[in-house]
Amino acid sequence: MVDFSKTIIHCSSLGKLTTEPRNKADKDAGNLSETTKAHLIEVYAEQRYGFKRDISNRYTNKGNICEPTAIMELSKFAGILMEKNEQVFKNDWIIGTPDVIVPEKKILFDTKCCYDWITLLENIEGPDTDNIHQLEGYLEILGYEKAYIVKILLDHPEEEIAREKYRLFTAGNYISEESPDFLRKWQEKEKTMRFEHFPVQERILMFEVLPNPDYIEKARKKVEKSREFLKEFHETHKKFNNSFNFSS
Repeated sequence: MVDFSKTIIHCSSLGKLTTEPRNKADKDAGNLSETTKAHLIEVYAEQRYGFKRDISNRYTNKGNICEPTAIMELSKFAGILMEKNEQVFKNDWIIGTPDVIVPEKKILFDTKCCYDWITLLENIEGPDTDNIHQLEGYLEILGYEKAYIVKILLDHPEEEIAREKYRLFTAGNYISEESPDFLRKWQEKEKTMRFEHFPVQERILMFEVLPNPDYIEKARKKVEKSREFLKEFHETHKKFNNSFNFSS
């Protein structure tokens, strides 16, 4: 039996948790937004039934495959030896696994592999608030004073490049891969998949994140509200069909 009164929220979900309701009265009362409730239904499904929605796509797949390379590139760029962190950290409200922690310097890093030049450069004015809140959560759990969001552009995985080259070849009426028409089209396509021949200084964006006690206090209150919502939702779900009686 799941004890929803002890539910803790992943740092990566803090942005959804703390999204404010559109209605001013609900906002002033500290109520949960519809965005938050929708996320909490996913939390309920995972905790109650072990169900987790598959959100993989070409963007997340590239990020997962390229993460080791991203950390290696970051190590060279920052001049600090870094390794992938596998340890999970938590307190009574939130839980998370930072990508990289540097205990001796009390800083942590979160790497985000961008898909192409556009998805990198659109961050020039700053990362999205969900990503910032995620790192504020990490800082709270670890008691660190500084974190960095790292947006980095790397080549697509070699197997993906090979598949795309084969797809392009088979889609056309080419005699061989040495055909001038194919080589010209592949040269253009390859530009959208290889980036590491450009200087790393142009392919990496770093953003500093500092502790935010006010936001963390808000998040704690939302976690408590979320626990109440989950308990009530469970009771509603459990009793949902009790009013129907077809035996009489």
